[in-house]
Amino acid sequence: MVLTLRTLAPLLALLLLLTSSCDKEKEDVSPLPAPAVYNKEVTFRIFTETDYSEARWEGSKMNLTLKLRRISTVLPKEMIVLDTTFGWMPFHELPLRGAPLQLEEQLQEVHKEQDQFVLDVTKVVSINGYETVFRYDQRLSHDKPQETVDVKL
Repeated sequence: MVLTLRTLAPLLALLLLLTSSCDKEKEDVSPLPAPAVYNKEVTFRIFTETDYSEARWEGSKMNLTLKLRRISTVLPKEMIVLDTTFGWMPFHELPLRGAPLQLEEQLQEVHKEQDQFVLDVTKVVSINGYETVFRYDQRLSHDKPQETVDVKL
């Protein structure tokens, strides 16, 4: 029995090494989680899809206000990060889709789980002396570090 055990011992040791060896190819490496805080770059493309070069639009104009709000689940609950007004623009000078007016905004320390951004758009349109106000809001994506937002006039 001693001779058999001495003969089997190296074979058993080799078998144990082969079955317990570390195989790095089979290890699953999980991707790093996305950071909870990041900086966001937003480009606003402002344009109209209508050509207002006809004479009937002469004297018509528009006033545009963009307000970007940061809404958070922690204090402060709401903060205005962009508030800009484009003064009265004649209709024939409104930028077309092919050559939009662009505005860039850098947002620092955006908390992925806590922050949302809402763009409030207010257009005051004056046609033949009659003014009409149009308002709408648009939510930005909360998980994109770069985003382009179209503002259609």
